[in-house]
Amino acid sequence: MVRSADVTPTREDLLKDLGYSKKSIQYIEQGQNLGELPVFTTQTSHVGQCGDMLRLYLDVDGDRVRKASFELTGCAGLQACASGLTTMLEGMTLEEAREIDVEQIVGFLGGLPEAKIDCAELTRDTLRKAIEELEQA
Repeated sequence: MVRSADVTPTREDLLKDLGYSKKSIQYIEQGQNLGELPVFTTQTSHVGQCGDMLRLYLDVDGDRVRKASFELTGCAGLQACASGLTTMLEGMTLEEAREIDVEQIVGFLGGLPEAKIDCAELTRDTLRKAIEELEQA
């Protein structure tokens, strides 16, 4: 994208230039599902190889996810993936949630920069850890 020297690119422009989809950018800008749930059944934290940390909150009724949210210390890619995942989860059974894979998260977002695929992996791994902890409780 060509810009004149007197125009400062917006964060949205920068994310778009990096390869983030429109939906990913929207979730990042809106903070979709970002923050601790007021009521939750479980919370699970997981640290990725890059050092980013994701804390996932699930409100589960029986075997169905009512609501999900997250907190993070990490990059925009992780925020997009966590926003996408928590949106996908609502209404799913735990068995359906366990089957979510990296490709589904990336597909739901409409794409992700190749360098950020590890963010989708961290998101998937945190979800699976949360489900395991719920089942062991």
